[in-house]
Amino acid sequence: MIKIVGLNKQQLNRFTSSEDFQNFPFAPISELREISHIQNPRAKSDDILLFLAYDDQILAGYLGILPDDITGKNGEKFHFGWLSTLFVSEKHRGKQIAQKLLFEAEENYQKKLMITEFTPSAEGLYNKIGFFDYLKPKKAIRYYFKSNLAELLPSKKPIFEKNKSWLKRLDNFVNSFIPYFGNGKNHLYKITKSLDEKLEKFINHRKKNPLGRSSEEFKWIADFPWLSNEKEQANYLFSSFSKHYEMFWVSVYQNQEIVSAMFCSVRNGHLKVLYHFGNVNLVSEILPKIIKKYKVKMMTIFDDQLNHSIQKNKSPKAIYKRPMERKYLIHKDLKEKIGKDFDYDFKDGDGDFSFT
Repeated sequence: MIKIVGLNKQQLNRFTSSEDFQNFPFAPISELREISHIQNPRAKSDDILLFLAYDDQILAGYLGILPDDITGKNGEKFHFGWLSTLFVSEKHRGKQIAQKLLFEAEENYQKKLMITEFTPSAEGLYNKIGFFDYLKPKKAIRYYFKSNLAELLPSKKPIFEKNKSWLKRLDNFVNSFIPYFGNGKNHLYKITKSLDEKLEKFINHRKKNPLGRSSEEFKWIADFPWLSNEKEQANYLFSSFSKHYEMFWVSVYQNQEIVSAMFCSVRNGHLKVLYHFGNVNLVSEILPKIIKKYKVKMMTIFDDQLNHSIQKNKSPKAIYKRPMERKYLIHKDLKEKIGKDFDYDFKDGDGDFSFT
């Protein structure tokens, strides 16, 4: 018999240090995700953050939810959940456990669900269930500045994992001959790990997109990451460790005032501009300096405006570029309530993308 158990903020607190958790056949959440979910400013006390599926009292699968809010055209706010993780153990497959987890999430969040960054197999499941519609996908460009075979090839084919040390050596050799092209403009800028008073004031006056992140939420994202530089969560399927990972703010100044800013992450040489504010041309013009400083090998941008500015200014210059796409699914009921012509205007860091 399949039983679904939901954990809210209070129930999730110290869950990873409990005796039950230690005895699970696999980890349904990491310690850092547990803490981050609890600290989420948009998570209500009764929101279920983690659904556990038991098959005859044995943990068989789980589904993680990241609560969020979106404001519609008329100012009405909708509380919803991003599906963040979904896993069913191979030993328990064929019992419709994933479907049961999804139906439980649908009921708990009153049909207010969205999904992005899903695998093709998960996409097939979501389509089969039939209560999701597609939203307009976001187009992206991935820019390559250095050879990064040690990161790219193992993710495509597991056989390359055994040769990762050799691929790193090859990358280092090739990259010794590849300089960074373009220096960017000499704008005055500052890199900080946290928000100071000026930067906080600057971004709080620029919350025009429907998800409207505040400084409080950016502090949450920066202070409670999901990736550790120290250790990997044992027996956990999703990302929990990165040897090189950091988030930071870049503020661009003119006449001692902030005129542009961006919130970035770099993971193993991969730069993401999660959010940007102000003059987009100044953002693109300062990117070459950030790329050099952090020895960036590749950068992924899902923002049309920023990609257009990069193309127009020819800065930063990449040795290779390839197009990408991020799909979005929304529950049909939520889509109808928000309105079929609504512009969702998602930013690069929305969903759980800021954390991964």
